[in-house]
Amino acid sequence: MNMAKLIWDVIWRIGAFVILWGVLSAPFVVLGAHRFERAGTMSSPQVRLYFELAGVVTILVVAWAMLHFIDRRPFVTLGFTLDHALRDSLIGLFVGTGMILLSIILLRWAGWVQPHTISHFSWSVLAFASLAMLFNTISQEILVRGYFLQTIQPRGGALIAVISSAALFSLLHAGGTRGALLPSFNLFAAGLLLGYAYIATGNLWMPIALHFAWNFLQGPVLGLTVSGQSLDCGWRIFHLEGPGIFTGGTFGLEGGLVATITTMVGLLALYGLYHR
Repeated sequence: MNMAKLIWDVIWRIGAFVILWGVLSAPFVVLGAHRFERAGTMSSPQVRLYFELAGVVTILVVAWAMLHFIDRRPFVTLGFTLDHALRDSLIGLFVGTGMILLSIILLRWAGWVQPHTISHFSWSVLAFASLAMLFNTISQEILVRGYFLQTIQPRGGALIAVISSAALFSLLHAGGTRGALLPSFNLFAAGLLLGYAYIATGNLWMPIALHFAWNFLQGPVLGLTVSGQSLDCGWRIFHLEGPGIFTGGTFGLEGGLVATITTMVGLLALYGLYHR
């Protein structure tokens, strides 16, 4: 098979996946937005949970359909086999949590993290936010490390698949970066980390757990900006004061050098665990 045919084989599959997901999820998005706008509840955590649930359910249906009718392989091969699922999920949570803690420790050591008084706290709001964040993470991983990476891997090899999926991951967040070099690079590096987590384990449990831990702790728990988006629950534990090139500024931790360092540490940690 020549290169042009290989490229076309990848493009039409991925294009079909994205179009089907858009068509299937559109009614839920449009009807939900109309209803919530009329009720004046668009900013509530339950609404975010609704949209993320609609997204994850529809992408699961599309993934099953593409695997069953086009790729002719079982759904579990997308990365949901139960072998080592608990082990890899726990390692992912541990690495993601460790990366956040290392980031806060480095910024605190530099004097750029200041404690912030919590005016109110709600376990129910945090629960809704955690579910919404989990569904969002699953959707991203199914799209990027799931179908996209796995469509390229058998045709171009693991290295090209990981690099390509990392580029897509950075592109999906391009709206928040506004073309800034460092945030774009950090998101690309995070994509390499998550792609390697899939290649090393052969499943999506670790990328999902690692991605979820980073976003959930950064946004809903600590109240920091996540990839240029405000995903807090109405409180903030820390306040970052320092040069934006280190702290990430308005983009969040992913926009600063501290994320560059911790992402490389995370990648080295996974390599040390799985390279054999």
